[in-house]
Amino acid sequence: MFLTDASLARIEQCLQAVAERAQWLEQLSERPAGWSEQPETRWAAERALHVGIECVTDAANELIDALVMREPGGYADILRVLIEEGVLKREWFERFTGALDLRQELVRHYLVLEPQRVEQAAREYSPMLLEYVEQMRAYITRERGL
Repeated sequence: MFLTDASLARIEQCLQAVAERAQWLEQLSERPAGWSEQPETRWAAERALHVGIECVTDAANELIDALVMREPGGYADILRVLIEEGVLKREWFERFTGALDLRQELVRHYLVLEPQRVEQAAREYSPMLLEYVEQMRAYITRERGL
């Protein structure tokens, strides 16, 4: 199989969404500590983190399907497939696995998610989300021979 214009467009749409949220989260992280105590800001950060992480896996799944890579068995395994295929760096994945745990908190345990956890996650994962976008785009460029 190969990367069609349609699959490339879906991947790029996800990568753009990741980049936009990561950049916003980085700006938020530059604020003085305690910004997560403001409910609206925290809720927006929670949503940005959740959508950013979902788009990471959506883009990865699209690439896996387009290039007929092995079928993943879960969120972490989706990213492991991309490590095996040389798309992502193992060091990045090892640092990013906490974001997958955060996803569970955002989806299932949102009522007990501490504001400081959101603030810490924004600082920690926003640069990693941008790294992901760079790694995916670099791989696609190599794959297409550009």
